[in-house]
Amino acid sequence: MSKRSKSGFTLVELLVVIAIIGILVGLLLPAVQAAREAARRMSCSNNLKQVGLALQNFESAYKFFPPARVDALVGYPVPELNVIPDSTTGPITHGPGIFLLPFIEQQTVYSLYNMKASWNSAVNAAAIATPIPNFLCPSSPQRMLDTGNAPSSTAAPRWQAATSDYAIANGVNGKLGLAPYNLMRPIPGYDPTNPSTDATQYIGAILPMGTISSFTTALNPPFYNKRPKSRLANILDGTSNTFSWVEDAGRPMLYRRMTAFPNSRASGAGWADPDAEFWVDGFTDDGVTSLGPCAMNCNNSNELYSFHGSGCHAAMCDGSVRFMSANTPVSIVAALISSQMSEIIPTEE
Repeated sequence: MSKRSKSGFTLVELLVVIAIIGILVGLLLPAVQAAREAARRMSCSNNLKQVGLALQNFESAYKFFPPARVDALVGYPVPELNVIPDSTTGPITHGPGIFLLPFIEQQTVYSLYNMKASWNSAVNAAAIATPIPNFLCPSSPQRMLDTGNAPSSTAAPRWQAATSDYAIANGVNGKLGLAPYNLMRPIPGYDPTNPSTDATQYIGAILPMGTISSFTTALNPPFYNKRPKSRLANILDGTSNTFSWVEDAGRPMLYRRMTAFPNSRASGAGWADPDAEFWVDGFTDDGVTSLGPCAMNCNNSNELYSFHGSGCHAAMCDGSVRFMSANTPVSIVAALISSQMSEIIPTEE
């Protein structure tokens, strides 16, 4: 009678199988992570697409774009939006996100918000603390409320605001166009020695409405005192060549080159925060010093910044979304921010 053959693995065979499985997992894991990031990047692009469509629908309904911010001080009302402060209300300020809510299926949150009070007043606390999915990039690691303080601070919150990974890039630091930087076309009329020309750095399509107090002269004169109604027809450089909203992710945590600095705060994090609009200053390549040639993914303190690695998404004024390479020079970023400077933008960015 024949003997039955033995079955099973020897120890050596088992170790070989484990090693092979480990190698396969090591090969597959980066592919899985890349697929997940591709899905997150697509979701982020879709979020900005919805923002772009909301801008178009608002413009269609009101015949002008929603403002980058509203600043109505006592004696300086914004009657175009029926924001008229008095001695009982004090200054009233609103951020850009509030105007988009009815157009991104957030009517409930919009109904909670009181336009007759400032964005960070107690009556608006519940509304501004509500996360808005369309304002959050899935690749961003931060989901904390902005308290107005550094993320590691134990100080009492100044407010508690749900954050946005998107903001309005509507200006460029004019010094970038002058010596010793010479990184972009000079802004017409800007003179760094004359504070009255500072507002010329607002070269974008979507602008503030109201009066912004100067840090140095208060309201004598104010830093900015305009109520423009930004319209599609005003974008002379072309709506497909002009930024509206862009990625500025990870705030209120300050990031430099993907490294978090919890003892510092990147401002304008809240979707309802009036500071959710910014000028590009540019940083050195390490993300430490401003001004500089790096306009993207070096520092998220009021700059273009994403966690996609190779670049950032930007919604254009025609409602389309463009993915910009992180190596895009300041001159091209500035040209895409400006709406009326007639720069020639290369076809390959």
